[in-house]
Amino acid sequence: MKTNGGQASVLRLSAVGYSGPIIRLFPNTAVAIGSGASIICAEPGVSDEMITLVKTFASKVGLCLRVDSRNFNAYGAISGSAPAWVYMFIESLADGGVFAGCSRETALQLAAQTVMGAAEMVLESKEHPAALKDKVCSPGGTTIAGLRELEKSGFRSAIIEAVKAAADRANSMQ
Repeated sequence: MKTNGGQASVLRLSAVGYSGPIIRLFPNTAVAIGSGASIICAEPGVSDEMITLVKTFASKVGLCLRVDSRNFNAYGAISGSAPAWVYMFIESLADGGVFAGCSRETALQLAAQTVMGAAEMVLESKEHPAALKDKVCSPGGTTIAGLRELEKSGFRSAIIEAVKAAADRANSMQ
């Protein structure tokens, strides 16, 4: 499933003469399996009942959060574009496993399950990701050695820049 990032902007709808209520809904591709993350925002004049209806509908296939229209594209970068980046991360974890001597099939299963489990830990524990990360690190251990390499390679900055680039691109398409 390919998407265009929900780029039917309010300005474009107005330009073609549409003047009715506008709710922007941006689901991600994981809605296909009931584990999506969708965002919605409503323009002035949309009733609370209509917002509730759309949010209820979108919640049937995953999380749905109402966001401010000013930051819609930034939130869209996190929920809509990031699945591709997560797939790349999972692929890279598996590639690292293969490089270290693991079978591709087992490495891919472990990588995908590890990402899913870590995400569930963040959501269910309500702990900050940094606190969860610190709990995995032991002094002088394997995890901190790997984290050091990620930091040296600019991992955190690369993710931040990817979100910014996707949001900027969405803003330029309106």
